Amino acid sequence: MLLLAACDETVGGNTPVGGDEASDAALERFVRRAYIDLSGLPPGAAELSAEVASLRAGGNTPTARRALISKLMSAAAWANVWIEELDNRVLGGETLSYRYEFLCSIIRSQTTACQSCQAADPCDCACPELATLKTERDALATGASDLRGGMSTSAVERRYALATGYFALSGEPENRARALFVDFLGRPAEADEIENARAMFFGGLGGPAGLMFHRHGANYADLIDIIFDDEVYREAVVAGVFDRYLARQPSSAELAHFVGRLSAANPDARPVIEAVLSSKEYFDP
Repeated sequence: MLLLAACDETVGGNTPVGGDEASDAALERFVRRAYIDLSGLPPGAAELSAEVASLRAGGNTPTARRALISKLMSAAAWANVWIEELDNRVLGGETLSYRYEFLCSIIRSQTTACQSCQAADPCDCACPELATLKTERDALATGASDLRGGMSTSAVERRYALATGYFALSGEPENRARALFVDFLGRPAEADEIENARAMFFGGLGGPAGLMFHRHGANYADLIDIIFDDEVYREAVVAGVFDRYLARQPSSAELAHFVGRLSAANPDARPVIEAVLSSKEYFDP
C-alpha cells in the first residue's frame, strides 16, 4: 500500500502509527530544521529545549509536529521568509526595492515629464508614469503583512504576476511568456503556449486573442486569471512545496491528494507546507 509520505493518511484511508520513540538528537534536529526553514534563524537554547519537551510530551506524532509548524508559520518571521524567497524567485535574485529603483531610474531619465524630478527615491516623483510605479511597489511591499493578515499565497503571487515591475524587463513577449511559466508554474512553456500568451499580451480586437488551458483570453489580465485559476497552477504549488522542503517531486498520489485539498478559487500553500513539514519524511529525511 502506497503511503502518502507527507500527510497522515495512506491511499486507502488508514492512519499510520506515529508515536515511535525518537532520540533527543533527532527531536533537536527537527526543531532546528523547522525553525531555519520557516523563520530563517535557528531556535535559541531555551526555545530548543521547550520545543523538544513539547514534542516528547506529545509522543512525536504528526499532530505534535504540526503544532510546532503551525506556531512557526503564524509568526511574523515566516511571512518575511516566504516573501524573500518569492522575490528571489520571480525577480531573478533582486530585491523588490532594487527592481523598482532601477526601473524608475530608467523611466525618469527617458521621460521628459519626469526628468526635472530630483527625489532621492527615483519612484517618488509626481509624473504619472513614476507615480503609478510607486503605488504598485508600495502595494507589493505589503506582501508579508498581507500574508500575516490572512491573504492567500496565490493572491500574493498573482499580484506580482500582474505588476509592471515584474514583466517590464522581460523584453520580447515570448520571454514574458517563458518567465510566467517558469516562475509560477514551475515548468517551461510549450511552443503553442508561448504563441497564445503572446497573442494575449497584444490583446484582441474586441474578442478573444488566444487560448490557454482550454480558456480564451483577450489580454494580459485574462492570461493571469487563466493561469492562476487552473489546476496546473495548484499542481505547481504542491510541487513547489515538495521541492522546497523535501527536495523531491510529489508522487502522482501525493499530487492528487494535495491538489484536491486546495481551494480552486483561492489556493493557499500553507496547509500543504504544514502537512509536509509535520510528516515523518521531513522529521527523518
